[in-house]
Amino acid sequence: MRLTLHTDYAIRVLVYLACNADRRVSVHEISSHHNISHNHLVKVVNRLSNEGVVQARRGRSGGLQLPRQPQDIIIGDIVRLMETDMLSVVSCQPENGQPCVLADMCRLRRLLSQSLEAFLHVLDRTTLHDIIPDRI
Repeated sequence: MRLTLHTDYAIRVLVYLACNADRRVSVHEISSHHNISHNHLVKVVNRLSNEGVVQARRGRSGGLQLPRQPQDIIIGDIVRLMETDMLSVVSCQPENGQPCVLADMCRLRRLLSQSLEAFLHVLDRTTLHDIIPDRI
């Protein structure tokens, strides 16, 4: 499975916030720490904030925090939230938009669908707490 940069950045944000749970953290701080685009990170943080995964405050005493404990944040939920086109892995639409001529007899789509389910099952058993490093 290949995850998008938005999912990668979302997980980085959550790990950073979990490791700095005692204070509010700015988007700039996270983008500097991970050496990633501030503009891209703002988009990710907006999505996480709109969905209630992170708490964002503006202004002088603003910043980001986790509204829940790391053990209550399921990585599978985050991946589903950020991966808007996850089911395209099991789609059999060639670039020309025509259905695959083997679609009626092909067993690959079912195998890929089962693989996706297994992948998500593992992530559903994994919390943010499980992936927090000893130090960041």
